[in-house]
Amino acid sequence: MPYIRLAHAGRIHYAERGERRGGAPSVVLIHGAGARSAIWMMVMARVARFAHAVAIDLPGHGPSETEGTALDRSAGLTLARYRDAVGELCGALCLGPAVLVGHSMGALVAIEAALAWPDKVRALVLCAAAPKLPVDGGLERLLRDDPAGATIWLADHGLSPRAKPAVRSGFLTTGALARPEITQADFEIVRTADLTERLPGVACPITWLDGADDRIVPRDPSTDARRGEIVIIPDAGHLLPIEAPGAIAEAIAPATAAV
Repeated sequence: MPYIRLAHAGRIHYAERGERRGGAPSVVLIHGAGARSAIWMMVMARVARFAHAVAIDLPGHGPSETEGTALDRSAGLTLARYRDAVGELCGALCLGPAVLVGHSMGALVAIEAALAWPDKVRALVLCAAAPKLPVDGGLERLLRDDPAGATIWLADHGLSPRAKPAVRSGFLTTGALARPEITQADFEIVRTADLTERLPGVACPITWLDGADDRIVPRDPSTDARRGEIVIIPDAGHLLPIEAPGAIAEAIAPATAAV
């Protein structure tokens, strides 16, 4: 379980799989709100067969640190700070131009990174995402009043109704959210972020992966302003890294071809 102390992001934990290949970009996986790098475990196992993969724990998530009291920790979390943590980690690991893969809030982080450093992002693969993400009021109330109940809500609403019972039980066993103040800060970031008007400024190719049964970020073709390729994954909901790791790895593979 490697850690690295970064000048601005602090002590960051990350997971790493696969070997670096000459001329081929690394893959950097960015988790969503309240989550951690472990959500990418099954995706990384597949990606490691053809590419080098790194999954970050954003500041305050998983074993990664934040400074100060609970209120200080949550007050310092912003989309820009998450973007900068990803960029700083990539620089410290000397990854060079990389493929960024983001899930939900992590997709917003990846878009911000592509806008900030267009020469350092080879491609984006964005899972269960949109430039403007909705936040359910019922989930916000649970995050405030019953954090343990929020995990059950995510299992009920985030997984496809077709998900196997073992998938649901596995998520409930391992899917505990970050500390309440961190998770609440994440969903406030999601609620206020809107990258729709800035999305055309992304220079690299974008692939969007949508779960056909996503009830958290439902598809609306009539208002969809996304550019790039949109791939619909059947029998999958919002938690694509858990429900469809093979489909994510398949979408990543073309972007890792050596140049």
